[in-house]
Amino acid sequence: MRIIDSHLHVWSSDFARYPFEGREELKQMNASAEFLLRCMDAAGVSGAVIVQPITYRWDHRYVTECLQRWRDRFRGMCLINPCDPNAPQTLERLVTANGYCAVRINPNLYPQGVGLDSDLSDRILEKAAELGIAVGFLIYPEHFEAVDTLLTRHPRVNVIIDHFGHCHTRDGGPETNVPLQKLLAMARHPRLHVKLSEFPRASSEGYPYRDLHSWTHALLRAFGAQRLMWGTDFPFIIEQCGYTRGLTLLSEETPGIASTDMEWLLGKTAEKVFGEWEPRVMREA
Repeated sequence: MRIIDSHLHVWSSDFARYPFEGREELKQMNASAEFLLRCMDAAGVSGAVIVQPITYRWDHRYVTECLQRWRDRFRGMCLINPCDPNAPQTLERLVTANGYCAVRINPNLYPQGVGLDSDLSDRILEKAAELGIAVGFLIYPEHFEAVDTLLTRHPRVNVIIDHFGHCHTRDGGPETNVPLQKLLAMARHPRLHVKLSEFPRASSEGYPYRDLHSWTHALLRAFGAQRLMWGTDFPFIIEQCGYTRGLTLLSEETPGIASTDMEWLLGKTAEKVFGEWEPRVMREA
């Protein structure tokens, strides 16, 4: 079984060559692709989806270089400026020329007063459907209604909600947690997926975040394992519990998951959505 980390970020320590556009405090973190690969190898993780970090905004150079250098290990999810009138064309270029297999939508990047349920989202989703790529949403529970509406308008697109939709256990367990109940209800959309990621942030406990065990099972009942995927949110997981424990919190510490379901959570769903991680021979420059 190939284990695929469906959600992480990388950035270079060469800040002159790859300057940050905000979030300067993140420079203290080691988020290089080389360090990530060492962590992945130690944990037995075969591949990963690199999500374009907000530190670089629309500058995809570093992530693109990583995708090209380690083609057998990485796939990429790009980030598009929703305010750019040429956003669909930029997305097409990133997919066809640079090999990105998904695009991220972040409502915090939208103009003030413009919500997710708008033409800005429609044109990105329409282009994603045309290109046959997935769309990831970095959202909070207050955005669920808008995403629900978008899914109704764009039923052909594979959509992923990151990080448990930023629901939190402080709002209760699966039966009483209103935001989580809304997320579970959205399972009626057959192409909606959820990332089991950012466990430390969603939990009110320390490792192994046992208060999320019942959440994982509730999501399994609602979505099925084939629409759920595990991710670490590297590099943040390093300081939270460590990369390998970012895997074992699900693979070893969450009880009651059938082995066939675990295979989907740890890799098969990601490969279904983003494509298989087959070794590819690097071309000579």
